[in-house]
Amino acid sequence: MGALTVKAAPRPDNEAARLGELRSYRVLDTPPEQAFDDITALAARVCRRPMALISLIDTDRQWFKSRHGLDLTETPRDVAFCAHAILNPHRVMVVPDALRDERFTDNPLVTRLPHVRSYAGAPLVSPGGEALGTLCVLGPEPAEFSEAELDALRALARQAMAHLEWRRSDVHLLRTELEAARHRIGVLEANADRREEIERTLRAQQAFSQALLERASEGICVGHRIRAWPFVEFTVWNRRMTEITGYTMEAINRIGFYECLVPAPQGRPQMIDRMRRLLSGERRRFQRLEIKRADGSRRTVDVSTSRLPTEDGRRHVLALMQDFTAEEHLQREATLARKDALTGVATRRVFEEDAARLLRLASRTGRPCALGFLDLDHLKEVNDGLGHAEGDRVLAHLGALLGESTRASDIVGRIGGDEFALLLPDTDAAGARVFFDRLHQAVLDAMRAHDWPVGLSVGVVLISGHVPSESDALRHADSLMYQAKQAGRNRIVYGPYPDGAGMAAPRTARRRRNKR
Repeated sequence: MGALTVKAAPRPDNEAARLGELRSYRVLDTPPEQAFDDITALAARVCRRPMALISLIDTDRQWFKSRHGLDLTETPRDVAFCAHAILNPHRVMVVPDALRDERFTDNPLVTRLPHVRSYAGAPLVSPGGEALGTLCVLGPEPAEFSEAELDALRALARQAMAHLEWRRSDVHLLRTELEAARHRIGVLEANADRREEIERTLRAQQAFSQALLERASEGICVGHRIRAWPFVEFTVWNRRMTEITGYTMEAINRIGFYECLVPAPQGRPQMIDRMRRLLSGERRRFQRLEIKRADGSRRTVDVSTSRLPTEDGRRHVLALMQDFTAEEHLQREATLARKDALTGVATRRVFEEDAARLLRLASRTGRPCALGFLDLDHLKEVNDGLGHAEGDRVLAHLGALLGESTRASDIVGRIGGDEFALLLPDTDAAGARVFFDRLHQAVLDAMRAHDWPVGLSVGVVLISGHVPSESDALRHADSLMYQAKQAGRNRIVYGPYPDGAGMAAPRTARRRRNKR
């Protein structure tokens, strides 16, 4: 291999402080952890990219705490995209096409495997302001990133940083200080004349431990199994545990852990079995659960549990609990906001955003694409004769069929009422005709199978060379669909873009006509 000719990122002005902060987390070269792997998997899914990494920038390398879709564990720092991203800690770095970016044109990660072309990296910023690395997503094709995808990447980067903070949290400090205190006590006990100093050290250590427990950002509890109901008794239960669950330690011990927190009785045997396996030595890290609070509300929490060595003959379990309800709601709302509730395809706004992004990409690469505008024929007869609920079933069935018939790279949206649109990237005229002819027949077969008197009129605009905006492309496809209506309905009309010969009257005017 020849010498690298890449443009390495300059070192940040705060490099010494940044490296010192990174070392304080003691995370470099540690084994994979499910909490971080869940974040990279979710980032890849939300941003629709095959690769996602949690990358930490060390002195001369970038090391991956988690990797999704990539086998590498580290690379030289000189070739790291993330080394550029940390130079601006408060901004997501986006590279739509690495071959067009002078920083990465000759980068071996671009010119060789894994052939990175598109990249977005959200810096992982410590509370002190140092950028330790990034949560990044990568793809082998040039691509734009939507604002919704970048917002999700920022939120997941904050979650990754929260997990890093937990690793060096007060709980770890507490364990370290406890071990140091045990050592000091052992030395002091060698001299019986210094018993008062031993007791003073113990009291100070207990006060220190209690202070750490009470100001920890996670819920912390310690319990042991007992033979009689409620089967688990707790001896440590900090203030944050009470805030998350709504129960004090006294209430939990009186009512019972499982009865308080497990919403469904059928879930309790699994929880009891989990406790049994923990006490036998099995360690369980970051299990996501739904619990029931004292006020009856449900919360989504991550629970990490491990067995504690003790000298009292009892087998104790330490549990750390973090509340992720807000993050779960945010992710659920972000997903619902992108989907039409009835049909399951994208909403019009999301379709137009994604179509604009794909059309800009087609404009740069010169690749052909096809846009179809679909309108159901005679749906009004179903609504009038069988009821609107049955009409909704027709729409939902069509949405499911469109989702099953398209590729992951295609986008499908409900434009309004009984109108849908499909954009097929990297599709020439011949490929578009094959796809839409098959889709049209599949829809007709499905309608006949349910005895629905519904047909489908389709206008397909074939795009190559000059690439329109998404609004112009939709108007042109809508015009072709209207020609299909005028020619007798239940058929497909294809046309190139641009082609002004067949443009119909403005959409808003003709929509007032009789539409069945």
